[in-house]
This record gives sequence, structure tokens and C-alpha cells, in this order.
Amino acid sequence: MPSGANSPTAAIAVAAVFAVLVLSSSVALAAAKMFCGSCDDICTASCIYADTIRRACAPQCDGCSPEACQSCLQALRQECLTSCGDSCRKNCT
Repeated sequence: MPSGANSPTAAIAVAAVFAVLVLSSSVALAAAKMFCGSCDDICTASCIYADTIRRACAPQCDGCSPEACQSCLQALRQECLTSCGDSCRKNCT
């Protein structure tokens, strides 16, 4: 049995924290240039295809179960969409 520190859930949590820190700085910069009506489209495009998310989930996607990989990708994409959307709506023009 894996220990708590090596469990897929712990690895996903670590990856999520890393991705949020990296994404939050780029989201804040991008939000300053967003039009309010474009927030959803811009955030969807930037979060779905973000290399940062794929890199953050690499430990779960390289040699682990497909379910662990998809779970990580989905969680980080959702966190990105939420963070980007919130930031955009606060800072858009």
C-alpha cells in the first residue's frame, strides 16, 4: 500500500498547488487585457491547452493509471478556469 505522501491524491494536491502558483501570475497579467465579454472564451483557451497543467500532472500521467492522469488534468484545468474567470471578471474592461 502506498503511504499518504506517495498516494495519488497527495501527488495531485502537490501538483495543484504548483499549477495554481504558476498559473496565477500569468492569469493576473492576462486578465488586465481581457474584455469582460471574452472572459469565458479566453480562459477556456488558455486553461485547456496550458502546458503548465500537463507538466504539473506529469507524475500522474507518466506510468500511472489513465484515471489518475485524467483526474489530475481535470482538477487543474477546473482550478485554472475558476481562477482565470474570477480574475478576469474583477479586472476586465
